[in-house]
Amino acid sequence: MVKKSGANGRLTRDEWLAQALDILAHEGQAKLRIELICAALGVTKGSFYWHFKDRDDFLHSVVQFWSDHFTDPVVEQVTSMGGSARERIRHLLRVVSEGRFARYDVSIRAWAAQDPDLLAAIVKEVDKRRLAFVASLFTEAGFEEPEADMRARNLVAYVSFEESVLAKSSKKARSELLNRFGDLITQGAIA
Repeated sequence: MVKKSGANGRLTRDEWLAQALDILAHEGQAKLRIELICAALGVTKGSFYWHFKDRDDFLHSVVQFWSDHFTDPVVEQVTSMGGSARERIRHLLRVVSEGRFARYDVSIRAWAAQDPDLLAAIVKEVDKRRLAFVASLFTEAGFEEPEADMRARNLVAYVSFEESVLAKSSKKARSELLNRFGDLITQGAIA
């Protein structure tokens, strides 16, 4: 059960959304039902309707929460780092992996594929922002189009699936693979 940290011990909107992402990742989209989430959180439907207009508002908010909390902080950290583009690309890999910023990507994408009307536009926009940011790093590192775009797509795909594919690998093994991927993806960079 989520610890209630809002005013008067009430759940905050963000706590609802974080719990929904955990349920989505561990139990699947079928469990994203108001009654089941209320039971998991130990609250009534009134708490749900305090924060969300209806189920569609809630589901849209879950995906928007993922977008805001699992993309923007990475961009901000990497942008503020400084250093060469190659160093920032390698830092990006570390930030996403060590901060577990991609832990919901597979679940979100599977869900969006099953409910394209409600979710696909947000996922598409997240992909567009992520790819543009990463491609700009590769361009700054000296790669021309379309190679910068292809490297960006490979990096985004790698980090999006790294946690689920390598989940049972040791931290050391994952770190070594991340280093090798970083070397490979930035090979030929001039900056």
